[in-house]
Amino acid sequence: MKVWLAISSYKNDENVLRIIDQVHNSPKRIFDRILIVDSEGTGVIPGILAEKGWDHITYRSYDQNLGSGANLCERLRLAAEGGADLAYALNHDGYVDAEVVTRLVSAAESIEKLGAAYPLSYFTNRGMYNITGTRDMPLSAKLIPAPPPQPILDVFWSSSNGALYSTNPTKRGIIPWEAMWMAWEDLDYGWRLSDHGYRQVIVRDAVFRDNSEYNRTWLGTVLDKPAWRYYYHTRNLILAIKRSRNRPLYYLIAAYRFLLECGLTVLVKGNKWRRLRLLCMGVSDGIKGTVERRQFLDQL
Repeated sequence: MKVWLAISSYKNDENVLRIIDQVHNSPKRIFDRILIVDSEGTGVIPGILAEKGWDHITYRSYDQNLGSGANLCERLRLAAEGGADLAYALNHDGYVDAEVVTRLVSAAESIEKLGAAYPLSYFTNRGMYNITGTRDMPLSAKLIPAPPPQPILDVFWSSSNGALYSTNPTKRGIIPWEAMWMAWEDLDYGWRLSDHGYRQVIVRDAVFRDNSEYNRTWLGTVLDKPAWRYYYHTRNLILAIKRSRNRPLYYLIAAYRFLLECGLTVLVKGNKWRRLRLLCMGVSDGIKGTVERRQFLDQL
């Protein structure tokens, strides 16, 4: 199988070049090609690639911020068109561990009609393992102190950062929803894969270290992303549920998550009124089916 490394970037040349160095310094060749999809690129990366003569790297830059949704879609599309069988999706703040990738590829090769093989995330700032998208926790992360007993664990979705995607669904027109721009694009895509009969698994022995945005508060450790993200986080979850099949119960779970986030905002988070306004705006736009990027959020 041909395996491509597919990196997303937004104004982060240093980290992208660091990832490329990790690949080149690995004693084991794990990728047939490297693909970089950059938003508003500075020109630094293509200059270095030309200087070093690295013709095994494909670089694409766009004059707008694609966001995580369109970037993931473009990476999978370009990898599929380029002849890749598997695309290892990585954000610019990620890293390449040859053993992790090798174990994901090995698992992928053994699974019929694969959609994605996900690593087992380990939250370094919490000391816990994260399994996402299981049947008992379809919308949330499930934190456990030790790896799960199963070698592979079937799930509905997981994070795209460090995920190994099959390009077969892409070739059949099953792609991430570009219009989501930021947040839940991997959940929506995972649900789409599941609806079309593609299998997705978390591979226990492929551990991906993740320093997610958690803060310690008097209520415990809570996820605390920038305030503007909560508009998309709320809106896109509703949009994903609306176009999913046979998931009416998820609306109740989404309502619970909304109320919980409002409570956490009031009790322990900053920018309270702005966050609450963005949360409510996200609910409204999600119900109305609004998919446009909200350019004015920075002025709220």
